[in-house]
Amino acid sequence: MHNSRFVAVPLAASLALLANCGGGQHTGRPIIGVVQISSLVALDEAREGFYKALADSGFVRDVTVTFLERNAQGDIPTLSLIMHDFLQQGVTHVATISSVATQTAMKVITDRPIIFGAVANPYVIAAGTSPTSHRPNITGASIPLPVDSALAVAVSAFPKAIVWGTLFDPADPFAEHYLGVVKRKAEQLGIRFVSVACTSPQDIATGVQALRAQGVDGIMQVPSIMIGGGFPSLIKQARELGMPVVASNTGYVGTPLALGASFYDNGYVQGLLMIRVLRGENVANIPFSVSANPQMVVDLGAAADFNLTIPPGIIARASSVIPIKRDTPGVASTKTPPRAANRDASPWEFWLAALVLGLAFAALAWGVYIASRVLRFPDITPDGSFPLGAAVAAALITSGVDPLLATLAAFFAGMVAGYVTGLLHTRLRVTELLAGILVMTALYSVNLHVMGRSNISLLDRATLATRLHTIASATANWSNDISFGAVFLVLTLVMGCGFTWFLRTDFGTAMRAAGDNPAMIIAQGVDRRGMVELALALANGLVAFSGALIAQYQGFADVTMGVGTLVAGMAAVILGETLKPKRWRLGATIAMVAVGAIVFRGLIAVALRIGLSPVDLKLATAAFVLATLALPNIDLGRRWRRNPS
Repeated sequence: MHNSRFVAVPLAASLALLANCGGGQHTGRPIIGVVQISSLVALDEAREGFYKALADSGFVRDVTVTFLERNAQGDIPTLSLIMHDFLQQGVTHVATISSVATQTAMKVITDRPIIFGAVANPYVIAAGTSPTSHRPNITGASIPLPVDSALAVAVSAFPKAIVWGTLFDPADPFAEHYLGVVKRKAEQLGIRFVSVACTSPQDIATGVQALRAQGVDGIMQVPSIMIGGGFPSLIKQARELGMPVVASNTGYVGTPLALGASFYDNGYVQGLLMIRVLRGENVANIPFSVSANPQMVVDLGAAADFNLTIPPGIIARASSVIPIKRDTPGVASTKTPPRAANRDASPWEFWLAALVLGLAFAALAWGVYIASRVLRFPDITPDGSFPLGAAVAAALITSGVDPLLATLAAFFAGMVAGYVTGLLHTRLRVTELLAGILVMTALYSVNLHVMGRSNISLLDRATLATRLHTIASATANWSNDISFGAVFLVLTLVMGCGFTWFLRTDFGTAMRAAGDNPAMIIAQGVDRRGMVELALALANGLVAFSGALIAQYQGFADVTMGVGTLVAGMAAVILGETLKPKRWRLGATIAMVAVGAIVFRGLIAVALRIGLSPVDLKLATAAFVLATLALPNIDLGRRWRRNPS
């Protein structure tokens, strides 16, 4: 009860302060409420295009017009609060970016103009029944992407690629819509089209390997917000395998060929519609616009990186041709040489990718092990500290910092996050779960500040793997997976030995006792609060270290990449403990937790490799983990002896 009042009082005061802010200080000029569902690359581009259109027409921020920017950060219920806040602030116009934001705005706001952008199909969300027959207070710019035409162009440009495929996020309804469109087009063209489900950015590299293992020769990527955020990883892996990539969004860097539309241009058209409303036109009389006039972009430099030749006929049809540029110093040397297209798929490469991911997740598993098993602390901070490590490493690497120093900085940044969680619990008496939730939530905003945007590409940037090539020139021709695998293996062995040694020291023993027997450790005169804080700092430092490794391996850092981190870590810990013989001691337990991380990534790889339906991916992974946990508890020999028949 006391803890509840301690949290509730300042929270209520803060809400009251926010409620009294704003409201009337913007009178005399239009007030535009701009809202988007989350900080994703495509949505950010649409927002910037919207602002540029208004600026080009003389609408200057805080001079002739006021903008109230809001971002739900992926929390859909927050959108309703944002809309009600707009009403309290007296906004005169609302600009929504994404379908979900538009749906919420239509429900809450009925008496003032709503101009939407980044909406694939406004009729699906009941904004209207035709471009001219729509709700009286809403209009906007839709962006239907020509995925069927993109597939036709892909087949024409790369005739040696017989089988095409795509990565697919089953949680994205519009990705599902576009997948259906492109599969119907594939049937018309008489070609085989394969889709592999990815439910997180960490699955992208393995997903590309799964496509290759299923005989896919080229990738025609359907629109997907999650896959788009991790597009550098797709480019990196496809280039490694010699698979041509065609995109249905012209905003992706590193794509040899793209046929689609730009979200930036879509936002610009949205801004033009807003200008018409600001100048007095009736929203009800403004038809929906379609900004997706197909544009073909050919990137000759990216094609060279893929060792591809774009046919002259395709180049002649292109709306834009990006010439080959001279390599940027310090960047060109990091590029992995492309392999021959359409070469025979080697099964071991797919499983090697899963192994490399497992090694990168070993530090995450150890961090979760410290909190959940050593300290007995239900810490949720890893869902925020994992992307924090990726964000810090990516931001530093793109600023020219050595990758090793950037990775170490990520470790210490994670330690700070974990230490804050410990302070909230030990000093401010916040419960374990709530302390982790508060820090995890705050880190979402912190990560955005660290990166400066929602996604940072590390494609062709210096990484730990390129450092290996510099130190040992004999490794220069190693593939991306082998190079990272060697680095991650060495780091895992060194950190595993160091971690085991630390837990056996007097200090480490006291830390274990702080979780096993708090009363005893306090009786011995040890500051248990300090032990909890340091243990959580170490745990989240390891988690952030893992995030830094993953960012370098997959080629990007994204603000959403922490979703499901704790689940993956706990699965690794439980699998490791289940596979470990009962009499094995501490060192073996630490080793088996790392093995558990590898096994968990292997289970996901199995689900991808056997070509399950996209909606069954998570179900299959859960079933594999359940089977692993259940097997030690099933004595088949005893049951056979009881029922020999």
